[in-house]
Order: sequence, then structure tokens, then C-alpha cells
Amino acid sequence: MKQTVATLIAKTLDRAGVKRIWGVTGDSLNGLSDSLHRMGTIEWLGTRHEEVAALPPAPRRN
Repeated sequence: MKQTVATLIAKTLDRAGVKRIWGVTGDSLNGLSDSLHRMGTIEWLGTRHEEVAALPPAPRRN
């Protein structure tokens, strides 16, 4: 099975210990959000504006 760039990015983020990502949902990131959803190890938090994604809320303690 061929590996997409989005899947490679998702796997790299997972290996780095990333638990959640904030981003603007849209056509350019659909591949990445799909790869993250299929992996199920990183939470995708969609935002409406880039400013919110760049400055996420205070860290949550889980």
C-alpha cells in the first residue's frame, strides 16, 4: 500500500508524542485530518480562524 505525505506527517507527529492538533479544516488539510482520524491517536480540534489554531487554549490536563 502506498503511503501518502499526510500519513507520513501523522505518523511522525505520533512518534513525537503529539496528542492534539488545532487547525482550520479545509481542502488543503483534508488528507492530514483523514490520516489522523484513521490512526486515532491524535485528537484534531477544528477551528474557524488561523489565529485560534496558532494560539490554542491553555493546556488541558487529562
